[in-house]
Amino acid sequence: MSRECSARGSGARLQTPGGCHTSGANLICFTTGRGSAYGCAPSPSLKLATNTALWERQEEDIDLNCGGVVDGTASIDELGEAIFRMMLDCASGTRSKSELHGYGQSEFVPWQVGVVT
Repeated sequence: MSRECSARGSGARLQTPGGCHTSGANLICFTTGRGSAYGCAPSPSLKLATNTALWERQEEDIDLNCGGVVDGTASIDELGEAIFRMMLDCASGTRSKSELHGYGQSEFVPWQVGVVT
């Protein structure tokens, strides 16, 4: 049996992936345009830069530059293939940059106490 799960949430950087994990996610692909240093120990997290300027500033912390679509240096199909291959590699044991840096031991919060804005 094949099962695919896609979760969408509030867009809040830390709360949405927590919901994915509690729903059974085994891998998170996390897009960032500002360079959030994010990881989550329950499962690997791949960070995808939405623009090349961010990638150039934080290449050591981000797994893949997706800014090539906007720059015209890569197609959506090419990046889709790169993301898919990276997901397979990560699911097969290749460590994400978050894992290599040790991020994720404190970021997992199943729910936020109080008002979230």
